[in-house]
Amino acid sequence: MRRLILLLALAPLTTTALAAEEPERVVMKLEEFLKLYEQTKDRPDDPEQAPRPFSIASARYSGEVLLDDEEAKSASFTATMRVDVLKDKGWVRVPLLPVSVALSSARIGNVEAPVVIEGGFYTLVTDRQGAFDVDLEFATSVYTSEGSSGLSFQLVGSGATEVELAVPAADALDFTIANSKLQEERVQGDMRVVTATLPATGSLSVSWQREIPEAAEQESRVYAEVYTLVGLGDGLLTATSTIHHTILFEGVDELKVQVPDDMTLLDVKGGGVRDWVVEDDQLSVTLNYAAEGAYPLTLELEKLVGEGDLVVNAPIPVPVGVERSKGWVGVQALGNLEIVGGEAVGAGSVDVRSLPAAILGITTQPILLGYKYLGADATVPLKVTQHDDVEVLVTLLDQAQATTMWTTDGRRLTSVRYQVRNNRKQFLRLGLPDDAELWSASVGGRAVQPAMAGDGRVLIPLVRSQASGGSLAAFQLEVVYVEKGVAPDAGGRGTFRATLPQADVPATYVAWTVYAPWDAKIKPKAIESSLQNVE
Repeated sequence: MRRLILLLALAPLTTTALAAEEPERVVMKLEEFLKLYEQTKDRPDDPEQAPRPFSIASARYSGEVLLDDEEAKSASFTATMRVDVLKDKGWVRVPLLPVSVALSSARIGNVEAPVVIEGGFYTLVTDRQGAFDVDLEFATSVYTSEGSSGLSFQLVGSGATEVELAVPAADALDFTIANSKLQEERVQGDMRVVTATLPATGSLSVSWQREIPEAAEQESRVYAEVYTLVGLGDGLLTATSTIHHTILFEGVDELKVQVPDDMTLLDVKGGGVRDWVVEDDQLSVTLNYAAEGAYPLTLELEKLVGEGDLVVNAPIPVPVGVERSKGWVGVQALGNLEIVGGEAVGAGSVDVRSLPAAILGITTQPILLGYKYLGADATVPLKVTQHDDVEVLVTLLDQAQATTMWTTDGRRLTSVRYQVRNNRKQFLRLGLPDDAELWSASVGGRAVQPAMAGDGRVLIPLVRSQASGGSLAAFQLEVVYVEKGVAPDAGGRGTFRATLPQADVPATYVAWTVYAPWDAKIKPKAIESSLQNVE
């Protein structure tokens, strides 16, 4: 049999004791030791503590409004709260009701419950364990203002919250319970009773007023205001119309609009538009809900009218089935057109600055004409005159600075630097002097490959200037070329004659610096030039 010998020291370990006597021995079977070891190893740790000392599983409130001289002044409530103490031992504090109500009784079974006021709440102080019910009786005030009555007080957090309130009333009542998820109403004798389920936390807020009879409801009435922006340009007549509907009483889920003759409806925009269709120039818009109050509907229309001089009528959509409609029209030109208003019928001319923001706010072009009308029979003729476009300067040379070096053998090496502002021109055309040989060309600091035009001029490819502070920024273009010349005669006399390249765009400032050989003598009166001579 296997045996395990354990040495147990039963006396304090001192030097004298170790030398004097041997410790006692305990002999134990191996199987017994292993069993004892396993029991010790598997001993559970301390149990996990509850995350909070208590919980309120449910809270059910039942109340009745009390009348004083036929007027609601207060309400009495009974409440049952299911409290579960999760703490193993000791005292816990459980808030029950806010101090804004008047607590008259708190019981656990048939025993008065110990309740104190802490932190603005009636608070239960108990050392009970497990789950138990707390029965409460309390009262709260009822307010009445402008025909509506109600009550409100704060609730403690609970897993499930239900409320029932009975109000004595001969007439039907319309109840409103804030944040209620389920709400039911019933008649019980001469009482109007409402029950509801509320979220776990928050407050109880109930209001009621006399219910409006069904007979008082009226059919829907719709009023419309139409804001139309008309644009003319490139042979096209466009219109953007926003129809603001005001829907009273019952909601509507279908709107109708008469589309102007020969206009193509491109798009219909509005909240909850399910479908739209045009039949016999009448637009029918179906919504996926019954719209009430304010509802805007936007139409995009266009029509080909051709170019040249013509007379067209401003397209004005007309709402169908409305009580009353009125509208405004703004006219803008989208090209080099002259637009003059004709004799309007059913509409009057207005200052364009007085047009509504629904027209002025959707365009950056200037509004030329403005009209206002009432009803559905307005006609606004427009006389259009087409004018020819005039070419404008698209490229400008801010500066042209030339430097020429004149050698003793008559050769001339010239560098010209241009500061260019270019909008959309593709090439700068340069007419170089006769017999000039182009050595290099660069634009914006990068070498470019010039081309030769049919008329002999050099084409330098350009880039488009970047916008800077509301204007075009200039970039640098440089060309370098060399010309053959005639050397001085045997007597040392010679002539320097040169011209700068001729560009196809104007230059604002031109400067030319000429370097002559060191030993050349030039008399001031011998210089003739189209530029001003400076030192």
